[in-house]
Amino acid sequence: MCRVFFVLVAILTAVRPSFGQEAVNADDVKAGHKIAVDVCANCHLAAPDQPDKPILRPPARSFELIAQKKSVNAEWLQNFLKTTHRGLDNQKGMPNPQLLGFQVRQVTNYILSLRKNP
Repeated sequence: MCRVFFVLVAILTAVRPSFGQEAVNADDVKAGHKIAVDVCANCHLAAPDQPDKPILRPPARSFELIAQKKSVNAEWLQNFLKTTHRGLDNQKGMPNPQLLGFQVRQVTNYILSLRKNP
């Protein structure tokens, strides 16, 4: 009986997402990639396969570089994507992309999927 308990705990620990992290859904990553190419690629190198280069000069930080930052996690990205960073005090800041909640989650999952060492 004790062995069964430990096996169940081990399985549940391996399967569930870590505390504070949502499970990454492959469909969300794919949808997030599409949103990134359609919405974000004007300013960022959002995906290596985006059809056009960013028009912003110099381009904003690439999504791959953003994903590699140790301080970046799902909560930080979601908060960042939900707010504007442009104003009278920061006229060159990123505008709010006006994404819906599920789109923010999808873009977040896409960016985090670019992380080389998860």
